[in-house]
Amino acid sequence: MTYSSAVTVSDEFVVKMSANETATETIGDTKKFWFMSSIPIPSYLLALVVGNLETRVLGRRTTVTAEPEQIEAAAWEMSELDLYLDRTEAYLTPYIWGKYNVLILPPSCPNGAMENPLLTTTSPTAIVGDKSQASLSIHEIAHSWFGNTVTNQNWEDFWLNEGFAVFIERQIDAEIYGE
Repeated sequence: MTYSSAVTVSDEFVVKMSANETATETIGDTKKFWFMSSIPIPSYLLALVVGNLETRVLGRRTTVTAEPEQIEAAAWEMSELDLYLDRTEAYLTPYIWGKYNVLILPPSCPNGAMENPLLTTTSPTAIVGDKSQASLSIHEIAHSWFGNTVTNQNWEDFWLNEGFAVFIERQIDAEIYGE
């Protein structure tokens, strides 16, 4: 599915979506965000997040988004995302999505991780202070190829998305950190 949409919220909030942000406009006490994606995705990968959020640029193509209280720790913890993306791209094929953004969920939303294109959501438990959980992003980056670009036909074959992502995660992890 390709899509284009606009979301209007109170000016104290930020909106992130699994699409490219094309414009933002503030009118009085509201903000309007426009998004567009020309790359087809299955509907289960569509994500929309609204909240008190800040984003930090980490590298040429990577960013991290979190609540203001967590943004510095999240930026430090996820500082190697460009390396992970570059190595995965070199191992596979060119990354077609443009930017890669990890959104650290608030503690009240402690689910694992979800590889929505352009907006991977990750549990706050990934921020531990020693970067030991940051390489889980390699798995989510691998889903940019296996799950987001090429996906299963039905839920019976969903294991293929996860199986290929785990395989790529282990290859890239070994390449960076050794066997």
